[in-house]
Amino acid sequence: MHGYNSIPPNVQASWAGESYAQELTSPQNAERHLQMVIGEMEENNIKLGVISSTSLEALKKWKATAPELILTGIQTDELGRPILSPDSLKILFEKGEVDILGELGLQYFGLAPDVRMMGAYYKIAEENGIPVCLHTGLGPPGGPHSFAPKFRTTLGKPTLFEPVLVKHPNLKAFLAHAGYPYIQETIAMMYIYPDLYTDIGVLTWALPVEAFYSTLKQLMDAGFGKRIMFGSDQMMWPGAISIAVKTVKEAPFLSESEKRDILYNNAARFLELSPEVITSHQK
Repeated sequence: MHGYNSIPPNVQASWAGESYAQELTSPQNAERHLQMVIGEMEENNIKLGVISSTSLEALKKWKATAPELILTGIQTDELGRPILSPDSLKILFEKGEVDILGELGLQYFGLAPDVRMMGAYYKIAEENGIPVCLHTGLGPPGGPHSFAPKFRTTLGKPTLFEPVLVKHPNLKAFLAHAGYPYIQETIAMMYIYPDLYTDIGVLTWALPVEAFYSTLKQLMDAGFGKRIMFGSDQMMWPGAISIAVKTVKEAPFLSESEKRDILYNNAARFLELSPEVITSHQK
């Protein structure tokens, strides 16, 4: 998910794949956005979620508002760099103020995952067990002609992450949005690198539902049911969370245990949640 210091009000998700998702509208301000997201999490019995932001101030506000519900992740700045230096990332991770390196939106800035400046970040993440979330796949339609002139679709290919995983074999990483539409690349990467996870992120509500189901089924059929994590990638639209949960729960080809893995168990394993935390979530 994403958090902000400010957001434009009344923006519709007009590019979403289904009419009910296209009706999602951004709230009046960032404060209301925060409140609505927390409300959506509580309504859907979501016990833990990652808020990623370009603002440390925003992350502190989210963490202070709902410390038991929120993990914090740092995004990239206007030049495509993470908003913290590698040393600051380590310090704030040790303090419990930052939990995730990502979502790394390098693609939006015309950068590949193995760009030289990221080397020190991956080293710190690997040495300290900091989870890394890499944006893969697509972005909002029209991006290169509007807010992201350096965005290139092909920079979302999951195989571009391979040099990083080769150099950092103990990196705790996952691919945001499952690399869609490069699903065969995602399958190849997850097969070769058995510690690599993926999330289904924005696919759960921004794609036509049958396109999402086709994608999810390919990942399941390939044997990765224990490494697929739920996600919503709600940006300015808190209501995307309920749509995402409903879409997964109604997937006709998933068993109840497979749904439970995607909605909770896989992320709990990836994050190495303690038995005590897991027990508290199950109450």
